[in-house]
Formats: sequence, C-alpha cells, structure tokens
Amino acid sequence: MVLELSHTLSEPRPAATAILVRFTDRSVEVLLLKRNETLKHMPGLWVFPGGKVESEDPGADALEKARYGAARELQEEAGVTVPPAQLMPFSHWLTPVVVKRRFSTWFFLAEVDDDTPVTVDGSEITAHRWWCPSEAIAAHHSGDLPLTPPTLVSLHDLQTLEVSRDRWAALSARSPAHFSPRVVRDDEAMVFLYEGDISYESGDLNLQGAVHRTLGKGDIFYYESLSAGV
Repeated sequence: MVLELSHTLSEPRPAATAILVRFTDRSVEVLLLKRNETLKHMPGLWVFPGGKVESEDPGADALEKARYGAARELQEEAGVTVPPAQLMPFSHWLTPVVVKRRFSTWFFLAEVDDDTPVTVDGSEITAHRWWCPSEAIAAHHSGDLPLTPPTLVSLHDLQTLEVSRDRWAALSARSPAHFSPRVVRDDEAMVFLYEGDISYESGDLNLQGAVHRTLGKGDIFYYESLSAGV
C-alpha cells in the first residue's frame, strides 16, 4: 500500500522536495527517483528528490529552511547541485490527518541543463529516470510506475510545458498552490478532496459542481481538476 493509515493524529514534520525540469530536443522531462524496495516508508515508489527538513538547514523561516533542505536532499539523493536561490516555490502539501506519517512539504521547481548528470546513492535511492510528464502519468495508470498523489498532481501541472517551453516563465513564477487533502472513502476507493472541490467541506461525494480531487483505486491514482455545470 502507498499510504499507511492511522486513527491517531500526528503532527506534520517539515519536508522539502525538488522538481528538476530539463528541456530536450524531444520534449520537456522531469527527474524521478526510485526508492529502495526494502524501505519501511514508501518502498519502491518513484518520487522527486526530497526528504525531511533538518534543524541545521539554514533559513529565517520555514520556507527558507525548506528551500535549503530541498537543495541538500537533491545533492544527497541525486548528486545534483542547484543553488537554493534557484529553487522556486511550486506547491505546498499537508499530509491528510488519517495518514500515519504526516509531512508539511514544500515542492520547489528548478530548470537544469539537458546534460546534467545524476548519481543515485544505491542505498535509499536505487534508480533514476527522466520522464516526459504525460508519459509518466500513462505509465502510472498502466501500473508500471508507482507514485503518490502529490507526485501525480505535480506531473499533471507540468504537462503544460509539453505544449510550449514559453509556459515555463509563467509556471515557475506563479503563486504556489496549497493542498490540504481531505480523504473520503467511496466503496473500495479513496478520494482525496482538495480546496475548490464541491465536496471538500462536507465530504458528500454526491454533490454536483466543481471537481478538484484524486481518486485512488488500489495503488493507482487518477487526478481530476475541472468545472462541472450545476
């Protein structure tokens, strides 16, 4: 299972993630890393480089500490050095209260050269691959690329870069999106509701209106973000 659920509320720990983007002759690609199958937390999942923010990470506030933490984790997990100042806030995710291990995670965005070398540690991280966002989403839906909902939603967001590289400036400069999911069960599926969804406040999935959610069926997730007429 991707998510470990708990009936005990835990405080979220600060964490940070770096999304690396490169533009090639073929398309835009993002870096994903494979977590070791033997890890207790998210074994075998493909993720963006990242991890917990440490107390020694510098910064005057939580955002700056997360920025430095993301740069540190990027170097440790992928062997890629990006100055913290070049990491642009992309989104913020708060793990749902029903999940055992909770994090308050800042996602940062950075562009790198298309020949940037990547070196994984072979311990926590066992493999890496550059993915075109739409191809990564398709691989996840076919069951070949295990992802978490935040990674999937981010890939959907990054698909806009496949249309035109000119959209990079707007995407990297926009205000960070904030996600504080509410989890509701629907038969055998799990539904992650985000702000803006008609059912976010009530949890009533029968309401008709704007949709902003991720549907989880087993370990496969499907993101929906659209406006439906009432």
